[in-house]
Amino acid sequence: MNRSSAPPRALPAIAHRWPTLLGLSFATLSLLDFEDGRSLGFVVFLAALIYLGTAVLGKPGTVWALFVISTVAWVALDKLGIDPWPSLIGGAISLIVLGLAGGLLRQPLLTAAQVPGMLVFGGAAVLALTLSPQTGGFLVAAALIGHGVQDVLVWRAKQVVARSMAEFCMVLDFLLGAGILVLSL
Repeated sequence: MNRSSAPPRALPAIAHRWPTLLGLSFATLSLLDFEDGRSLGFVVFLAALIYLGTAVLGKPGTVWALFVISTVAWVALDKLGIDPWPSLIGGAISLIVLGLAGGLLRQPLLTAAQVPGMLVFGGAAVLALTLSPQTGGFLVAAALIGHGVQDVLVWRAKQVVARSMAEFCMVLDFLLGAGILVLSL
C-alpha cells in the first residue's frame, strides 16, 4: 500500500473522541447566547439528576436514554411556557427517596455519592436562581466545575455512568463553568 492510498489516521481518532466533540458543541451553543450564568444552572441540575437516575437503576448504559429524555422534557416544558423547575425538583426528590430505599448509600463510593451530589449540585443550581445575576452565575460556574471533577473521577473509575457520558459531561461542565466565569467578569 503506498502512502497516498493509506486511510487517514486522524479520522478514527476524531471519531473515537465523539463525546468530547459533542460536549464542545453543546458548550459552544450554550455560551453563544449567554446572558446570565444562572440560566445554565439547569445543565448542572440535569447532570446530577441523570447521574443519580443511572445510579438508582444500577445500569450505566441507561445514562444516554436518561439524557435524551430529560433534555427533550426540559425543552418541551420550556417551549410550552411551563416552568420546568418544579418537575426537576420533584424528580430529584423521588430519585433520592428511591435510592435511599433501595440501599444506594451501601453501594461503592462513587455510586453512593450521587445522593449527596444531587443535593449539592442541584441545590446550588436552585439557590443560584435566587441570587444576583453575577453571584448566581458564579455559583453555577462553581457547581459545573465541581461536577466536572466528579466526571473525571467517574470516567477514570469506569463506574456509575457510561464512560462516553462522563467524557461528554466533563468537557461540557468544565467549558461552561469557565465560560460563565469569563463572561460574567
